[in-house]
Amino acid sequence: MRYDRSCRIFPRFRRLRKPSSLIVQNAQPLLLLARFTEREILSRFAGSAFGLIWALANPLLLLAIYTFVFGHLFQQRMGDLSADSYIVFLAIALWPWMMFADGVMRAMQSVQSNAPLVKKVAFPHLLLVLAAVNSVFLVHLAGYIAILAILAFTGSTLHVAGLPNALLAIATLYLLAIGVGAFLAALQTLLRDVEQVVMPALMMLQFLTPVLYPVTAIPVAYRHWFAWNPFTPVLQRLRDGFLLGTTPQFGDLSMLFVGIVVATIGTVFFDRLSPYFEDFL
Repeated sequence: MRYDRSCRIFPRFRRLRKPSSLIVQNAQPLLLLARFTEREILSRFAGSAFGLIWALANPLLLLAIYTFVFGHLFQQRMGDLSADSYIVFLAIALWPWMMFADGVMRAMQSVQSNAPLVKKVAFPHLLLVLAAVNSVFLVHLAGYIAILAILAFTGSTLHVAGLPNALLAIATLYLLAIGVGAFLAALQTLLRDVEQVVMPALMMLQFLTPVLYPVTAIPVAYRHWFAWNPFTPVLQRLRDGFLLGTTPQFGDLSMLFVGIVVATIGTVFFDRLSPYFEDFL
């Protein structure tokens, strides 16, 4: 039977699908992931006149708003940061944070938004989560590189030595987005109310993470609470790299280890519930 041939390509299908299911034949997981990622990027800007330009325009609008509010209206809370230096300070962390937050949101909705595909075709459902996260990170990474180039061209001091810190931080955020996104995608498929909680939770987490302000702006009495936030050291090391030229230390690998643990837990949880998705779509 064709089913047996397909099971040799994706061995897990034998226990995930009945023989009567439609099987994707002769398709490798990496090829499927590339196709899904491409489709996610194209569908995100489908019908838009400016296309990928919005990937840079929307974050730039947020950058302008946050700079006006925190760089001008609340400048006294920013310490030594002037309005000009605050733009650089904010841009370094804002794009990576949006990579994580948008990646989690799109990953959470990936299975539900591809319900017809999940019902009709047998393939590893985790590819939908990975494709959603990949598309967000690729789009925002392009914008991140562009804004850093603009800042450097306009005279802002950015240290090239900070690139290893940036790569480590983005890799950590990528793993965290996969883990959290996969966990929430499974829950969202079974319980549609999840996204109603996640959206305000991410907004609250943004303000509880030193994205818009330096750690020194936090009252001393509360700083120990912020130290438990796993995003605080990630963004702090990212800024230290670009602004001070520091390089990764051995202890920074602990951030990457946390990301690996979260990604593992999230994907295992997703795989355990994946066989039951069709019943809830």
